[in-house]
Amino acid sequence: MPTEAARELESKFDVAPDYDMPDLSAFSGSEGHLEVDTVNLASTYYDTPDLDLLRYHLTLRRRVGDVDAGWQLKVPGGANARTELRWAETGEQPPTDMMELLKPFLGARTPAPTVRLDVVRTRHRLLDGDGKLIAEVADDEVRATGLGAEVRAPRWHEVEVELGPAAGPDTADRLATAVHDAGAFASTSRSKLGRAVLGIGNEGVGGPRASAGAVLLDYISTQVDALVAGHFGILADLDESVHDTRVAGRRLRSTLRTFHEFFDPERAPALEAELRWYAGVLGEVRDREVLRRRLAAAVADLPPDLVVGPVGRQIDTRLTAEIAEHRAALLDVLAGPRYAQLLADVTRWRDDPPFTAAAGRPAQTLSTAVERAERLLGKRLNQAARRSGTDEQMHRARKAGKRARYAIEASDSEAAEEIKQMKGLQELLGDFQDSVIASEILRRLAEDAWQHGENSFTYGVLLADQRAKADEIRNRARKN
Repeated sequence: MPTEAARELESKFDVAPDYDMPDLSAFSGSEGHLEVDTVNLASTYYDTPDLDLLRYHLTLRRRVGDVDAGWQLKVPGGANARTELRWAETGEQPPTDMMELLKPFLGARTPAPTVRLDVVRTRHRLLDGDGKLIAEVADDEVRATGLGAEVRAPRWHEVEVELGPAAGPDTADRLATAVHDAGAFASTSRSKLGRAVLGIGNEGVGGPRASAGAVLLDYISTQVDALVAGHFGILADLDESVHDTRVAGRRLRSTLRTFHEFFDPERAPALEAELRWYAGVLGEVRDREVLRRRLAAAVADLPPDLVVGPVGRQIDTRLTAEIAEHRAALLDVLAGPRYAQLLADVTRWRDDPPFTAAAGRPAQTLSTAVERAERLLGKRLNQAARRSGTDEQMHRARKAGKRARYAIEASDSEAAEEIKQMKGLQELLGDFQDSVIASEILRRLAEDAWQHGENSFTYGVLLADQRAKADEIRNRARKN
């Protein structure tokens, strides 16, 4: 496995060949300092002849030079963020375990040298008073040489701003303003490799988003990146990786359904069905993770005289075993052909989305679908909050709430306050659903205890507590 995994928060800027870096010393503060040096880097990028890894926004390289020597795999991680997995090996062939990670993206294909990038990097390292890195501003002169791929941008000059652990909340914005005022502009490329083989300005980054289709494509692309990143997070068993991956799939499904008139009516349901399948596999793990934490807290909150027997240990043992069982099933899925096909399909939707003619309309036309989703939420919430409302109706209101929230996210980047309110409602309804699921498993555990001649009293107390919480949430929803 990788010897190191580093999350990078990075912004890229296009600059002219004669660009002069502004004075950055003030960004280190009164007790910090600025270090400037120049290093030479030589990186050989590996991919297939069809650039399969680049399509997934993955970059695989072997680097030699003054710093960061070894094999590196860059994985998408959100806006201006990537995760770099590093291997200390410096041999000419990729490490075996790296190739195992890449199987769903490569299949039987073998990556080969594609492009060599030689970079003369002038590093401006901003350090605080304790010597911790605030940010590194790199002034890069890049030369690209085609090995297995044609190079469209053989030389260019760019600036990268990468935040360090001591960065403040406004460091990125302040540094961006400083380099911009000196003549830099936000880059139109995601990566050096993409710029080299696709050419400057051909990656669809930073362009106008005037049409409905362009706005939706931005959102789709973000979720596809999250699914790809989730693959590596799940294999590394990182906290929240299953949850984050599941949410990305939900957002994609919601987009296909809410904005259905903008997508091919035959292909959209097929992709939605596959995303639902994968979400179900992830949910078997995630739901039990949530239940395990929830019930451990519930047992801990009980007065000692209501805890009869080793209930906490029994619940934890049962759920831990079920998590392990379903995680093993998830890992089998990640190694299988159906999952690899899903990854290929969602990436194809990003590269060549099957839009209808409606996608060419102005972006403002998305508001009609958003209003429709909000009306559905209001209707379902009113039904669920009635005294005769059922658990299933509350669950349907929860799903409608997610769909409305994701619709707002996809269509309006300025609606932060409304999204915050929708998230609060979603958390409330999610808490209700967790109480319902917890009640079901507690009933099952109580029956098992009774059948084995064990005292099931505490299970009953816990079940009643979870049902009371569900009723309280329903009452809150009714008042809202």
